[in-house]
Amino acid sequence: MHHSDLPPLDVHAHIAADVSTKQLDQLNDAVVFAMTRSVNEARYTLRPHAATSKRVVWALGSHPGVPRTIEQFDGDAFELSIADFAIIGEIGLDRRGDPNAQNAMFGRILAAASGQPVLLSVHSTGRCAAVLDEIERAPHPGIILHWFNGTARDIARAIDLDCYFSVNAAMNHAHLQQIPKDRVLTETDFPASRSRTRATRPGDTNAIEDILSEQYNADARLLVWRNLHTIAHRTGAEEKLPLLVRDLIAGSVIAE
Repeated sequence: MHHSDLPPLDVHAHIAADVSTKQLDQLNDAVVFAMTRSVNEARYTLRPHAATSKRVVWALGSHPGVPRTIEQFDGDAFELSIADFAIIGEIGLDRRGDPNAQNAMFGRILAAASGQPVLLSVHSTGRCAAVLDEIERAPHPGIILHWFNGTARDIARAIDLDCYFSVNAAMNHAHLQQIPKDRVLTETDFPASRSRTRATRPGDTNAIEDILSEQYNADARLLVWRNLHTIAHRTGAEEKLPLLVRDLIAGSVIAE
């Protein structure tokens, strides 16, 4: 069962930066936060003739799993770009590659984001505890841990650090059950692991919504929109979101 007035919410998916407006229109009514892998890719989405959609929120990324991104990372350039985005992502740490270079990049990004009205979508594959160490050094009220596969202790620590979690249908159900319902958001991570996330396109959150609705005995779609309201409002990122998305957030709060 879905709250009929609200569209699907996908806070972490991948869409090519050179997508056409016609392709974006095929996402139907879903609201999608589209991650990028580098500052150059993120800035490409801002060019005058870029494809646009009122429902797609482009993120400013610097992906730890892309060696070229780490080699070319310029902390000052990243910091200057933050004003143009409501969300930073995909950022974080990864088990592949040079851990020291990744830590330096992630630490610089967290420092740049300090006090800024943004959300942050954070990758932690194979380095969950290390990601939390960095967040503990530079806390931010907009942290959303994407596909977080940490231990029960890691999840408890992340909750203490005031993090949110974006989850998908490929995740371990035992992990999902440790996440409080007021900290959960839906994602597809499309096109990663399509067979496991059961997402056919960005914004196809049906499978994870069914799991969460059963887990929390609640309307998952309404729940995640209300959670987005809380984190977007407390960070100030709400003011930087497209007007349609802001209206949907406001509508979720007054929905019965």
